[in-house]
Parts: sequence; structure tokens; C-alpha cells
Amino acid sequence: MENIDNIAFDVLVAMLVVSVFSQSETIGLFALLFSFIIIFKKIFSDNTGFKLLTYEKVLIIFFLLVTLSLFGSTLFKLSLHGYLKTLIYILFFFCAGEFFKTNQNKIPLIFLLVTALMSFESFIAIIQNHSGILEISGWQDMSNINPEEVISRAYGTLKPYNPNLLAGYLLLGLSSFIFLMLKNLKAGQKRYSLLFTVLFLINLIAIVDTGCRGAYLGFLFFFPPLITALLYYVNKSMGGLNNIKKRYKNILLFGTIGFVSFIILNPALIKRVESIFAFRTDSSISFRFNVYESAFRMFLDNVFLGIGVGNQNFREIYGLYMKTGYDALGSYCVPLEIAVESGIFALISFVIFIVLVLKTCLDLCLDKNNKSEIKILALCVALMIMAAGGHGLFDTIWFRPQVQLLFWTNIAMLKGFIKN
Repeated sequence: MENIDNIAFDVLVAMLVVSVFSQSETIGLFALLFSFIIIFKKIFSDNTGFKLLTYEKVLIIFFLLVTLSLFGSTLFKLSLHGYLKTLIYILFFFCAGEFFKTNQNKIPLIFLLVTALMSFESFIAIIQNHSGILEISGWQDMSNINPEEVISRAYGTLKPYNPNLLAGYLLLGLSSFIFLMLKNLKAGQKRYSLLFTVLFLINLIAIVDTGCRGAYLGFLFFFPPLITALLYYVNKSMGGLNNIKKRYKNILLFGTIGFVSFIILNPALIKRVESIFAFRTDSSISFRFNVYESAFRMFLDNVFLGIGVGNQNFREIYGLYMKTGYDALGSYCVPLEIAVESGIFALISFVIFIVLVLKTCLDLCLDKNNKSEIKILALCVALMIMAAGGHGLFDTIWFRPQVQLLFWTNIAMLKGFIKN
């Protein structure tokens, strides 16, 4: 019992590590083991009690609505499989929150581990892209582009191999680099801050190399709030941009120029970005439009309870609505997927949960009594949510355990710093 926190931490580390090369079932087993260890601790050695935050209460309401959807499903057995996955995620989130509540000192170590894993996947992705790997499946419409404009879409080591999965994973990891960059800069460790800045840029290049247009759109949700927060800090604490040292301006300038040059000098990448606006003339986007239309009709026929949770359940019922030749594993839109699976009230409760978490992050950032590390953490959690939300509007990679468990881990970190 004296070492139970260390044991739980080791299991959490193992879960994050195996996520980069193991199947979903293995990752889920580590998440369950971590949860059982925390529950065991709460029952036998923890006298601090169990207090629910406001957004946690809303998440419980969401889960109860998902449970109603399960029992209302016409395909109960198939829906049960998806429901159990959701149960593991929610259980893990609450247990991780209890863990970080008394182990705030472990948070920087988790961020350090995540950046190491992200850097590993980034280097693999860049190598794959430049070695010209073959597609495992039809990942790009070849009908309107020249051979030299075909992007070699990296997929890393995550299973199942999918460039969109890798992009979603790397996108959620961006905030970990930001945390370590700002934390070390605040502590005067400029060399370490520069190191994480370089790794951050490498991670950006790896995301670009995946060719995932949903992740590109996710940048639009990640960078504006990041830039706004940094400008707010500079104006409030340093008196404006003019007071920043010249060498930092040069680093920022050359980093920006380098990244923009990487994009401009890559014709295949430019063609990939342009295809976002091709709409129906691009086969992949046209396919998604067909799926959106069919999934929305599914939602309209099951507004209150949905069809039940899980992609197996979705595929069975989707066959009644899909256009011929347009089979799909999901709706390719997280809000639409939640609405289809669990109904309108589940979607509303989940949106409220996200809004409350973002409000909590903002309150932590604006509280003058909080230490800078807490403010940086709150900013990074908010950035992670924004990135995941932006990507989630155009894909459902968020439901994969590699992405979702990282998502819940980040939000759970907040509990150690919220005043009840």
C-alpha cells in the first residue's frame, strides 16, 4: 500500500507506451488495470473521500444516457461491445482524476513521456514519408493529380495502420510540447525550452506528412487560441512584443519561415490542401458527404435514444440507410456519431461537459493566485481539447483508444488543481 501510487503510475506509463504498437484490447487491459488499482486504493487506504466536480457530474449524466441507449438498442449484443469500451474510458477518466489529485508531481513526467512517444512517432512518420511507402488502402484520390503530386501518407506504428489515426494522435500531443516549452522557459531553462520547440516543429511536420486533411483543419482550432494566449501573456507580463529579446524573435521568425517553406516547397502537400476545397470532385470528400447524409437520417429516425453504442452496431444499421457502394465504419464526425449512437440529449450533455472543462481551464488561467505551472497546464489542456474538437468535426479517430485515453488523461490532470 505504501507503493500503490508508484505502481499505478508505472501501469499508466505502460499503457501510454504500449499504445504506440499494440492492439486496442491490450491498451484497454492496461487502462482497466490502472483503474482497478486506483479503486483498490480508494477503498482500503484513501480517506480523502470522493468529490465530484461540476463537469464530472455532467459526464455521469452523459454516461447514463449512453446506458439508456444501450438498453433501447435493437442490437443489444453489438451495442454492448461499444458500451463496454465507453465504460472503460469513463472509468479510467475518473480514476486518473483521483490519481492526479494526490500526485501532481507526476504530471510533468507524463508530459515528458508523451513528448518522447510523439517524437518517436514523428521520426517514424517522416522516414516513412520520404521513403515513399505504399498505401495499405485507397487513401488518396488519384484521378485529378499527377504522379509527382501524390503524397506518401505516413501512418507510424499505431494499430490499425491509418494515417488519420496517427495524425489525430500527434495532434493531441502538440500541447505536451507547449507545456514543456513554456514550463522550462518560465524556469529559465532556455536550452530545454528550445529543444522542445524543435521537437514541436518536427511533430508538426510529421502531422503534415500524414496527409490528414482533418488534422490540417485541426490546426485552425489549435493555433489561434495558442497565439491569443501567448500575446495576452506578453502584453500583460512583458509590456508588449517590443520588450521581447531579439534572439527570441529571430527564433520564432526562422521557425515560422522554415515551416512555411516546407509547405510551399512541397507540391504534393499543396495539392493535398487544395483538395479540401474540391468537395464533390474529390472522391474521399464526396464519400464523407454521402455518409453524413445517411448518418443524419439515422439520427432523425432515432432522435432521443440513438441506435446504440459502437461501430459494429453502427455498421449493421447503417446498411439500411447508406447509398450503394458507400459502406462506412462510422459517421466521420464525432458530434454526429454521438447523436446517432446515443441521441440528442447525450450530445447536448457531452457538449456541456466540454464547455465546462474549457471554462475551468480559463478560470485557472485567469486566477492570479495560481502558479504559472497551473496556468500553463490549463492552457495546454484547453489547446488539446480544441485540437481534438477540430479534427473530430471531420473524422472519428477520437474513438480509438490511443487518442481517447490520451484525451482523458489530459483532462484528468486538472483535478489536482481545482478548488472544491
